[in-house]
Amino acid sequence: MPLPIQGRMELGNSNRLLADAKRLIPGITQTMMKRPEMFAPGSFPVYIARGQGALVEDVDGQQYIDYICGLGASSLGHNHPVVLNAIREYLEQGLIHSLPTPIEISATQTLVDSVPGAEMARFFKTGVEATSAAVRLARYITGKEQIITVGYNGWHDHFMYDTPGVPAVLASYTRRMPLFEEPDEAALLACIEQNAKQLALVLLSVPFNRCLSREFVQKVRATCSAHEVLFVLDEVITGFRLAKGGAQEFFDVKADFVCLSKAIAAGMPLSAVAGPEKHLRKLEALQVSTTFGGELLSLAVGQAVIKEYQRSGYYEHIAALGRRLRSGINARAEQLGSPLRVLGYDAIPLLRFSKDPAENAKLTQPFQAGMARRGILLRRDLNFICGAHTAEQIDYTIDMAEEVLREGARQSASAA
Repeated sequence: MPLPIQGRMELGNSNRLLADAKRLIPGITQTMMKRPEMFAPGSFPVYIARGQGALVEDVDGQQYIDYICGLGASSLGHNHPVVLNAIREYLEQGLIHSLPTPIEISATQTLVDSVPGAEMARFFKTGVEATSAAVRLARYITGKEQIITVGYNGWHDHFMYDTPGVPAVLASYTRRMPLFEEPDEAALLACIEQNAKQLALVLLSVPFNRCLSREFVQKVRATCSAHEVLFVLDEVITGFRLAKGGAQEFFDVKADFVCLSKAIAAGMPLSAVAGPEKHLRKLEALQVSTTFGGELLSLAVGQAVIKEYQRSGYYEHIAALGRRLRSGINARAEQLGSPLRVLGYDAIPLLRFSKDPAENAKLTQPFQAGMARRGILLRRDLNFICGAHTAEQIDYTIDMAEEVLREGARQSASAA
C-alpha cells in the first residue's frame, strides 16, 4: 500500500510545472476535469509522472491508489501487459499509412462481435467525435433535425449550446433533459412524445448518481420506437464496464446504435459508433471522416483489450470490488453520522456529500485532501474501478475513508 504522507505534502515539482502550464496552456491542461480546482488545490498533486497497475506516482515521488483511472479510460490499470504487447507488436509496422490497413477490418470485427445488434462500426478518436457522428447520422436517417440529449455527451456546439462561443440559434435544435431524480423520468418521456415530429434521436448517457431501472430504459426505447425517433446509447463511460454487452445487456434493451470510447482501448485514443448495417451503412453518404481513425496502435490495442475483457473475469472483478467499496464506505459513514455516500453503478462509484453541487464541492475538498495524504486519489464525484484494483486496496481505501471522516468530525467539533 502507499505510505501515508507524514508532515506537509510535497508539491514543489507540481507547482513549478503548474506555473509553466499557466503561461503556456489555456486552462492549464487539455480537459477541464483534470484542472487543479476539480480536486483540493494546495493539498493534492497536480501532475502524475507514471503509473503501474492501480498505482500512480506524482512528480514529487509520492505514490497513490488511483480511482480516477484516466477519467475512466485506464480500464485495465496502467501499463497492462495486453496493452504493451499490442503496441510492441504493431509499433514497427508504422503508425498511420496512406491506404487502409488490415487491422481496421479485424478490429472492427472484434468490436461488432462484442456489441449486441452491431453489424458495422466506424472508428474515431474521441467520445465527442462518436456522439457527433451519431447525431449527424440520426438526422440523415430520420430527416428530422432536433435532438434530445441526456447527460454529458461532449463539448461540441450541438451539445453545449448554452456556453460561450456557440451561436444562439443552436439552442433551438437541442433539448437537454436531466435524469438525476425519479420525477425527471416522466418529463423525459413527455418531451419525446410532445416533440416527436421534430426529433431525430434521443442520445442517452445514463446518470451516475442513481441507477436507472430496466423498466424505465425499456420504456424510453418503446416511446422512441412508437414515434419514429432513434434511440442511441452514449456508452463512452458505460461501455466495457457495466456488462459484456454494455448498457444494452445491462438494461436488456436494444439501441439503434451505440457510441463508445474510454475503455474501448484501455487508455489509447479511440472511439466508435457501432450498430446494425441498416443504419451504419448510411454513414457512407455523409461527410464523416477522420485522418487518424485508422491509426494502427490504437486499433491494435482496442482489439486486444476487448478480447481480454471477454476472456477474463474483468466484468465480475470490477463489479465485485465496486460493491465492496460502496458498502464499506457507506456503512462507516453512516456509523459516524457523515453525509458521505457512494452511489451509482458498481464499477463506477460516485461520491456525494450533498445534492447541492456547490455544497458538495465544499465538503468533498477536505475529504479528497485527507485521502490524498493517505495515498488515495479520488474525484469529487465520478470514480472508477479498474481491472488492476485489488480487494486489499479497496479495504485500505475504506479504512482510510473512515479515518478521514473521523478527523473531519474532530476538527468540526474543535471549531465549534
